[in-house]
Amino acid sequence: MGANATGPEFLVLGARGQLAQAFLQHLGRRAAGLDRLGLDLADRAAIEPALRRLKPRAVLNCAAFNHVDQAERQRARALSANAIGPARLAEAAGRLGIQLVHFSTDYVFGGDHSTRARTERDPPAPVNFYGYSKLLGEEAVLASCARALVVRVAHLYGGRSLSPGRANLVERFLEQARAGQPIRVTRGQMLNPTSVHDVVPACLRLLDEGECGLFHLTGEGCCRAEEFAGAVLELAGTAGRIEVVEREARPARRAAMTVLENERWNNLGPTRLPWWRDSLARYISGL
Repeated sequence: MGANATGPEFLVLGARGQLAQAFLQHLGRRAAGLDRLGLDLADRAAIEPALRRLKPRAVLNCAAFNHVDQAERQRARALSANAIGPARLAEAAGRLGIQLVHFSTDYVFGGDHSTRARTERDPPAPVNFYGYSKLLGEEAVLASCARALVVRVAHLYGGRSLSPGRANLVERFLEQARAGQPIRVTRGQMLNPTSVHDVVPACLRLLDEGECGLFHLTGEGCCRAEEFAGAVLELAGTAGRIEVVEREARPARRAAMTVLENERWNNLGPTRLPWWRDSLARYISGL
């Protein structure tokens, strides 16, 4: 798997976000990153010329409109970023024979009120427009590009976003605790805490092995939101107060249970992704 002699081996879109930054850090000179100013997927005419110019082996699409509540108010913007733009990208990648990895979310689930983890075989049922827009993006990408890989992730932490005010979940909890502010979590919410440092090598392995289609890549196991917050404080040796609150009235509905199971990944063998608390401990020990 040699680098493309005429350009980067990997093109990472949404380059300011924490997952994209983790890819860029891991791949080094093998990758180039573009933010929305470098390539706006809303600009249909710009996509294919950019891919022809850079000639990457694979595109990693980390770009998204992931403000869940704002998506309810700005539906056209969410639809453009999460569905229409990725569809155009997939069409161009398909025409040029470029591998595409597109990232999605656990929020495509929740509307069926299931209390078990969902596998890639379960039918999606989003409860808010953000999840709906991401589901449309998944479907369009898989329909438009035969070599596409759609990866659902959940509750990411561990990366360094370059966007103002976008601290990852663990950093936000620690900032609140050290400032004497309570960490507020929602009663009954179940999480798949997932380190970007686990997602990155797993995605690259899937690309190396020529996998395509839909995969879940999340931390193994799940926990209640208050359990995760407590583990962050315990492992960081930081005192703090956790407030468990009832579901708040917010523009976008949240489902209590959207936990993902990595069925396809586990079937590949030989190893599962790390247990969520083990990855959290490794990340916090390096802060």
